[in-house]
Amino acid sequence: MKKHLKVILLIISVSFLQISLSHSNEDTSISSISYDEIYDPIEPINRAVLNFNFFIDDIAIRPIVKTYKFIAPEPVEKGVSNFFSNLKEPIRTVSFILQGEFFKSFNSIGRFSINTLTSLGTFDLASRIGMEKNETDLGITLAKGGVSSGPYIVIPIIGPSNLRDFSGDVVEYFVDPISNNIPNREYLAVGNGLNERAEVDEQLEKVREASSDRYEMIKSIYYQNRNAQLEEEYIQNLPVPKIYIE
Repeated sequence: MKKHLKVILLIISVSFLQISLSHSNEDTSISSISYDEIYDPIEPINRAVLNFNFFIDDIAIRPIVKTYKFIAPEPVEKGVSNFFSNLKEPIRTVSFILQGEFFKSFNSIGRFSINTLTSLGTFDLASRIGMEKNETDLGITLAKGGVSSGPYIVIPIIGPSNLRDFSGDVVEYFVDPISNNIPNREYLAVGNGLNERAEVDEQLEKVREASSDRYEMIKSIYYQNRNAQLEEEYIQNLPVPKIYIE
């Protein structure tokens, strides 16, 4: 527990440092980063990690995902996706509370209660009765608190991220009230990872088939998707300009 606490405190310290730097160097940041650029100071390392990720995906993850999608009927895939999404509702509740979005926090915990009690989360009954899912995470919470996105990073196995969002993911891993109370949570994490990989399988195939630089393509797609999520929350993400693929 003490080790977990040290990790959380370290990440919080880095986040506050980012806030200080973003405010003290605001003019410098705006002038040094043009509208169509992404802050990527360790590109050679990121490219090497991305190549490693594709290698691991080719020899291990992709065959499992292809077999799963071939064997599992679409309702099963949907049920598995709903199950893992439902497990994230409590941490979404925490994120909304930290953002001051109390109505959305009540909605999230209500969705979790209804879907868990009726189908262990495999069927989204809550949406059917008007309790729509609201996506958020601690990365968005940090953004709303003024934390800059920081440098773009490619995480081994996990994939594209940035310093702020990765910090949020690490904190979520340690404070998630559900997964922290499930025995052998590593198996749950692996299952969730495979489910998320299966959900983006078609998009990854298009990236593999593209003739352009797949590193730049993935980076651009990541920031487009992330900025879209941030804009939905009315966040002005200054350190990461919008990127659009023609």
